[in-house]
Amino acid sequence: MPQDKSKDAREGTAAKGAAESGTPPRTAHRPVTVTRTVTKTAADADAGASGDRGGDWDEGAEAVGAAESALPFDPADEPAPVRPGSGARHTVAVLGAHLGGGMLAAILARAGLDVVLVDSPHDATAPAGETTVPYTAEVFELLARRYDVPELATLGHFGQLPADIRRTSGVKSSIGFVYARPGALVRRQQVVQFNVPSEHGESHLYRPDVDAWVHRLAVNYGSRIPQGRPVFTEVRGEAGDFAIELADGGTVGAEFVVDMSGPDAPMLERLDNGPALRPLSHSSRVLTAHLRGVRPLERRVDPGERGTPWTGGTTQVVFPGGWIQLVPFGEQRTGEAALTSVSVSLDAKLWPQRSASAEDDFRQLIRRFPDLEWQFAEATAVRPWAGSEPWQYAATAAAGDGFVVLDRSAVRCDFTLSRDVTLTAELVHEAAARIIGAARSCDWSVERFRPLEAFQADLVEHGDRLLRSALAATTDFRLWNAFCRVWLLHSMFAALSLKRARNDALARPGRPGQWDELGRRRGAGLWFPVYPGFVALFDDLDRTLRQVADNRLAPGAAAERIFGQLRSASFIPPLFAFGDPADRYYNFTPLKRIKVLLWAKRKAPYMVQRVLTRGATVLPDVER
Repeated sequence: MPQDKSKDAREGTAAKGAAESGTPPRTAHRPVTVTRTVTKTAADADAGASGDRGGDWDEGAEAVGAAESALPFDPADEPAPVRPGSGARHTVAVLGAHLGGGMLAAILARAGLDVVLVDSPHDATAPAGETTVPYTAEVFELLARRYDVPELATLGHFGQLPADIRRTSGVKSSIGFVYARPGALVRRQQVVQFNVPSEHGESHLYRPDVDAWVHRLAVNYGSRIPQGRPVFTEVRGEAGDFAIELADGGTVGAEFVVDMSGPDAPMLERLDNGPALRPLSHSSRVLTAHLRGVRPLERRVDPGERGTPWTGGTTQVVFPGGWIQLVPFGEQRTGEAALTSVSVSLDAKLWPQRSASAEDDFRQLIRRFPDLEWQFAEATAVRPWAGSEPWQYAATAAAGDGFVVLDRSAVRCDFTLSRDVTLTAELVHEAAARIIGAARSCDWSVERFRPLEAFQADLVEHGDRLLRSALAATTDFRLWNAFCRVWLLHSMFAALSLKRARNDALARPGRPGQWDELGRRRGAGLWFPVYPGFVALFDDLDRTLRQVADNRLAPGAAAERIFGQLRSASFIPPLFAFGDPADRYYNFTPLKRIKVLLWAKRKAPYMVQRVLTRGATVLPDVER
């Protein structure tokens, strides 16, 4: 996506974007200056986290400068930012200047809404998801196309991100699973690797830099920000007349508030549904950190002749009752100097907390696994270790009088399998449509946002089911081998189905109900037309793994049942060999692509044929 599109060109496409997206045309306004500038890079911020700052994680504050040149515009040609205490009242205030808040603010401003983006105390400190899968990229592409904010598509197309973001983040070429057992070395036959069949180039997103870039994007599209970017301290007032108090003593007014601020969200206490938060059934405790000195796993665990180095992608070391996810950053990721994000998810019953220190707890864990103990022997924390039990939670309600509570204010999920970033993008898509529609009709009633509340709750339930199933699947490698194939199918079919739904909608520009097929819940966490057989497969997986968790079915028998379903499913190309437990490497070559096309044209069910082909003739290219 071109990054040097001029302001005039962008303004000139407002009417076209409104017709395609069903949103009001954007009013002409200039971008606003980001007044906080820093010269340090994000890499410097990480390097200093355990040095002169005593280990406090303040990467977000120091990383803003890393993407300063990503969206060129002339600062001398800009109006002043919102001045605290000026009495300015805006239509919408978005609390939380991170990836989700920035994307939503950019979309609302692009649609012509008067929106102010306010920093939260937790923006730079709350751990956040850092990986994408093909489905995540398609949601980013949908946001870009539906709401005419083309830069958002680059979040799913790694090669088109600004050079500074690419340097500190990283392309994700594979998804690998390594099965470990306490007290034993990893067996070569107990690894699985999917070399991602992506049109996009999946990503490891270094969030301080990415969040700062998205914040600049929101500003460039006209989102207002308080001068100096003070964090908010309190929200007073009521619907139509909220006053957001800032740490520097200023105040910002808004008619409607979107609370995406994170832990201790101020709008949660206004919801009258008993306890504001509830634990999810996937009871786990999570430990997270950024480390340097992590030895590349391929030096210890051979990925095999058909595999690629583990450091080329996201690797999950799985063991009974948990997993450790490794996300390397930067262009050079094969040495100990590379920065690696580590997130650990543990069944608290099997792996109870053994130390008040999250780092000591981690060290005691890896001592049980010889390969992990070797890998982390020299590793040191750059972003300090953090932990919580239980980690997952969800809001009991989300819509109130004049506000909604979304994303990290309403839910915290496990970082594995890219659910955190994906959930954020999905919620931004649905919230933007609801808020823009409310603004067009001047209707900010609670009832108007009940569907958004239900949409978020459905996605939370899906994530909970997925992670509960994953935890049960860790019991035995055979079972994990089966489970991860169904998960990959979920990502692949979701990506292809969403792409088809998006292109179908774009083929009907400006028509009533253009986007009506998006947002309707279809099961398995999907909200667009999808082949029902796949939803049934996911539901069967969930039931099978519940039986394993309840000791009503042996792991080996459960694995064979799942593999049998994968072999017999009419909608899975046989070439994928997902029903063969011994085929543990997935590489989608051009020749295999052609063979899948031929299978789709001749034997696939109609709905599957539609997502694999354009007009049942050729596989779709990246259509924009």
